[in-house]
Amino acid sequence: MDKYVTLEEYKGMMQMMRSMMAQADLPPRQKPVVDGIVLPPGNDQIVSDLKNFEVREDDAWIVTYPKAGTTWTQEIMSCVMHDGNLEEVNKRHTVFRVPFLEFGMPEPALKMKNMPPIHKIVAEMPSPRVIKSHLPGQLLPPQMWTKKPKIVYVMRNPKDLVVSFFYFTRMMDRSQQKQAETFGDFFDQALEGKTMYGPWWEHYLYFWRKRHEPNILLLWFEDMKRDLRGIVEQISQFLGKNLSAERLDAITEHCTFANMKKNPMANPDTLIENAGGQDTGEKASFMRKGKVGDWRSHFTVAQNEAMDALIKEKLHGTGLNVNCN
Repeated sequence: MDKYVTLEEYKGMMQMMRSMMAQADLPPRQKPVVDGIVLPPGNDQIVSDLKNFEVREDDAWIVTYPKAGTTWTQEIMSCVMHDGNLEEVNKRHTVFRVPFLEFGMPEPALKMKNMPPIHKIVAEMPSPRVIKSHLPGQLLPPQMWTKKPKIVYVMRNPKDLVVSFFYFTRMMDRSQQKQAETFGDFFDQALEGKTMYGPWWEHYLYFWRKRHEPNILLLWFEDMKRDLRGIVEQISQFLGKNLSAERLDAITEHCTFANMKKNPMANPDTLIENAGGQDTGEKASFMRKGKVGDWRSHFTVAQNEAMDALIKEKLHGTGLNVNCN
């Protein structure tokens, strides 16, 4: 992607996108819906294009529901695919090393740089590619299921997921309507499966049912917090890399939450100027806290009971157990 745009130019395009979201003539909450899934603006055309996207067998994909640990995992995968060469990794921002397949840059920004949509840039990237997507499994390129590239899928306790997603949507859309939305409003949407990318439980279950396929690795955010070194080694082996203990140690240190948060080549905050505060008094950040159990400072007793009931209803009999401690 850096063939078309510099990091500073990409940053400017991000600002243009956020401004357009806030100033659009259409209501800010109006989003395209594909197969019943609410998607970000422009994603309906992108999903249509992806039906013919050429997947490669040596691709490495990071697929998640938003805010499940995507940025964290993609950085680990990028470091592994660079064989632990962290000096090389730090020469390029993560958005260039691991492009976001369905990220829809605004048309004026693309025209300004004579730049094709990101999914078309990904199509011309050399192998091996590391590719990020939040799309639910049924909307991913069909060749994913015939070419069978390596797919790392990360899940997170849905209570923390909802809290993190709430702050992220407020940061990215600075419109007055979005800023007026309370956590309670967002929680209700999440409970009904009406947030972007659809119900988290359907997103999870699509990959959970494929968990025994050899090209799919399911991880938990909470396990990454508990044993990052072990997860780094697991990802390395899954991606076919036999890295030394020293390299694995170095990647682990590079990919701690604290080190990534202060690394301008790993933290997407680098691309978001003036994200600003919120009426909660908390500064907006792409990499916000990375904590386990932060939901406790946001959920009411009633919300907690409602989420517990939803989890029981949607996951009963599936074998998928989410740890919300």
